[in-house]
Amino acid sequence: MTKIALRYWILLCALLPAVLASVSLGSYFAFSKAEELHGNLATQARNIAVPLAISSEKFLAADNIAAIQELLNTSHRLNSPVVSNILLFANDGQVIASSNPQHKPAAYPAFNPDNGSASGQLVPFEQSLLTYQSLLFNSNKPAQGPYILLHLQNEHILLQQQRYKLHVAMLVAAVIMLCVILSQFVRHKIQPVLSRLQLQLQQLQAGSYQQQQNVSGIKELDQIQTGINQLSEQLTSLEQEMQQNIEQVTSDLQLSMEQLEVQNIQLDFSRRKAVEENRQKSEFLAKMSHELRTPLNGVIGFTRQLLKTQLSANQHDYLSTIQKSANSLLHLVNDVLDFSKLEEGRMSINPEPFSLRDLLNDATELLAANAFDKHLELVMMIDNGCPDDLVADPGRLIQVLMNIAGNAIKFTEHGSIIIRVSATLLNEDQLILHCSVQDTGRGISEDKQNQLFQGFTSSQPTDHNSGSGLGLMISQRLVQAMGGNIGFESKAAEGSTFWFTIKCQRHHLSVAEPLPIDVLDSKTLLYFEPQQYSREATLNLLHSWGLQVTACATKGQLQQALNHGQHYDIGLIGRAIAINQVNLVISLVQQIQPSCHYTYLLINTLSPNLREAMLASGANACLPKPTHQRKLAIALAKPYLDQAKNLPLPVAQPKAALKVLTVDDNEANLKLINTLLTELVDHLESATNGADAWQKTTQHVYDIIFMDINMPVMDGISACQRIRQSSLNEHTPIIAVTAHAVAGERARLLSLGFNEFLSKPLDDKMLHYTLQEFCPLVAQGNQPADAEQASTYLSNSSNGLIDWQIGLQRAGGKPELAKDMLKMLLKSLPETQQLLNEAIAANDSGQLLQLVHKLHGACCYTGVPGLKSLAETLETQLKTGTSLQQLEPELFELDDILTALCQLDDDWLAKVELPE
Repeated sequence: MTKIALRYWILLCALLPAVLASVSLGSYFAFSKAEELHGNLATQARNIAVPLAISSEKFLAADNIAAIQELLNTSHRLNSPVVSNILLFANDGQVIASSNPQHKPAAYPAFNPDNGSASGQLVPFEQSLLTYQSLLFNSNKPAQGPYILLHLQNEHILLQQQRYKLHVAMLVAAVIMLCVILSQFVRHKIQPVLSRLQLQLQQLQAGSYQQQQNVSGIKELDQIQTGINQLSEQLTSLEQEMQQNIEQVTSDLQLSMEQLEVQNIQLDFSRRKAVEENRQKSEFLAKMSHELRTPLNGVIGFTRQLLKTQLSANQHDYLSTIQKSANSLLHLVNDVLDFSKLEEGRMSINPEPFSLRDLLNDATELLAANAFDKHLELVMMIDNGCPDDLVADPGRLIQVLMNIAGNAIKFTEHGSIIIRVSATLLNEDQLILHCSVQDTGRGISEDKQNQLFQGFTSSQPTDHNSGSGLGLMISQRLVQAMGGNIGFESKAAEGSTFWFTIKCQRHHLSVAEPLPIDVLDSKTLLYFEPQQYSREATLNLLHSWGLQVTACATKGQLQQALNHGQHYDIGLIGRAIAINQVNLVISLVQQIQPSCHYTYLLINTLSPNLREAMLASGANACLPKPTHQRKLAIALAKPYLDQAKNLPLPVAQPKAALKVLTVDDNEANLKLINTLLTELVDHLESATNGADAWQKTTQHVYDIIFMDINMPVMDGISACQRIRQSSLNEHTPIIAVTAHAVAGERARLLSLGFNEFLSKPLDDKMLHYTLQEFCPLVAQGNQPADAEQASTYLSNSSNGLIDWQIGLQRAGGKPELAKDMLKMLLKSLPETQQLLNEAIAANDSGQLLQLVHKLHGACCYTGVPGLKSLAETLETQLKTGTSLQQLEPELFELDDILTALCQLDDDWLAKVELPE
């Protein structure tokens, strides 16, 4: 929009009304004056014509033309120069007389009232005016009589009009000039004041708040000036106040910055402290894992060794349960580390090949005990199209499944727990494994469903079925780390279905040993199972093995099948059993025995007494529910395999011609690994610390070295680096053996010069695979086989201090190994007792803790349960900070036991006879 200056607005407002008013008034007065002049001329013409008409009428009546001529000439002279010519026309239009012969009469228009030539009116004619006057005043038709025509000049009228217009124009110009002068006066009066106000506003804008006291004489402008001065005063006050506020805020900010600096320093110290505490926590967890794995190494290792001896079926089953429980405890140790890793955001996923069905069946066996205690039906259903040989992290998979299935058992009071497993193939090498656990429990309310995977604490402390929810949170993280998802569907009082998926790779080589199902092909089997889901799962398994199954859900159906007279190769009875139902199951066995060659039981109990009672009733084998695929296949195929093989004696596998060095400061661990390797290699040497090992490597060449990490004198890492730098074994494979299970340990050790990393506890298969990988002399045939032949337990002979049964279990059933391990312990006790007494006398809790810890570790592999239990108690109390004064009773008891054991010499040990 175009902006107009104030001076132009003033000029416009002054001139426009004045010009419009003056022009309008001038035009009005000019027009009025013209009408007045014209009216005066018409009156004058009438005053001339009427007397002439009266006089001419009389002379015309007397036909006195000369008198008329004279009259016209006289009237012309008297009214000149207004009158230019006076004519008298007859009624036929002929000129009777004319006062000015110079004007031709024919040039004048005839008198015609119809054309506006009325009598007494002025009619324009060329540059002049004409007026007509009839001589017959009383005639109704004046045009028919003679008339007088006056030719009038209007130059003087026009001259007066022009003169009047000039006067009007001069008046308008004077008015305009006066308006311009007044507007300029007003502008010159206002403009300086406005300029001063504008300048003052600019100064205010620039930050100069000076006040001005100029008086313009104009009220409104003076009010604006006063308002600006007040504004200047307020701005000055506000600026001063703002400056004070700025100074105050600056001071506060400086103080806050100083406080923030102090807080930053404190936070930095806190962060460093937290990092250090986190490092100490990780180190503590690693050490704790090492300390827990050390005794577990012996338990698991010697259990595997004992499983190779001659055992009965029940003894073999019991040892298998011990082995699985020890592995479960080992997994618990790993779970402790998992939670720490979860907090730090580093979850380790270690893919490896595994057999899906063996893994899941072993897991359900661990869940079976809790399900049996609550009389629940626990079923595992694996889709037939699901591949068995996969590559994923089996430990994490079972950890998630055990957590979900354990919760299902925990929150279900009656009904069934169904585990379903299926797979969706993505391509030839990848698939999505889908696992779901369905229960008939109480379900989950909607208000708790959103918090299920967030780790929560129950708001009802009396609810014994509630938990912290951390297991599900860890499971969710694990599933996501394995490329899957987890979820659930639940309704209150209707049960829940938890599911999870993981992405797996297919393994094109068979991981598990093949099932002996070829001998079961086309065999007839009578199957009785009242529980629906268990029946469906087992039927699916039996049909996949090629068996011809006759399934019965009720006793009536079973009796009807027996009445047909058909003889079956195998009879299989599945029942939920309790003490009061033993006779019922025995009667079922006796009922189908005449119609079946072999009879087997599937019962929901782990009680050895009940299972022994079932076997005594005539059953060939008694297996626990849910159906374990491998165990059931082996049990059903055993009679046919025995017939085919005629029970041949096992053939000893040849040893590999290798020279192996083992290094470990713990005598029990060293004894175990040497025992395992003795079955695999020809020549074996040992060292108890890194310096000893390095010394041996400078004198002998070894095919492979197994090196512990945490050792006195010289640790395993330093020994490995010394061997790599200067020895005869610079290129010999060195295998790290440690109980440290922290994430990244394997990568760290490999970067320090080791060829591989083995985590305790060790087993013969792990050692065999390692030898096979790094030593080409080890063939596939050297792999140790798990002996499953039956034997009997040694009787327990105890002198109060030594339990030979436990000692033999720790030694894998080898009497000489059990004696050697006890002999090593007894040999070390006098020195240990002396060091303990010195530490107690010096009140050195730290030294005492180290000695008790070492003693505890040595007791784990020998049959001294009393000493082991006491050492474990003392170690626990010392780690919690208990003073030595408070532990005096236990210390005295420890001294008594050590004194009693020190009295046992080699002669006494040589007299002990243990059955082979």
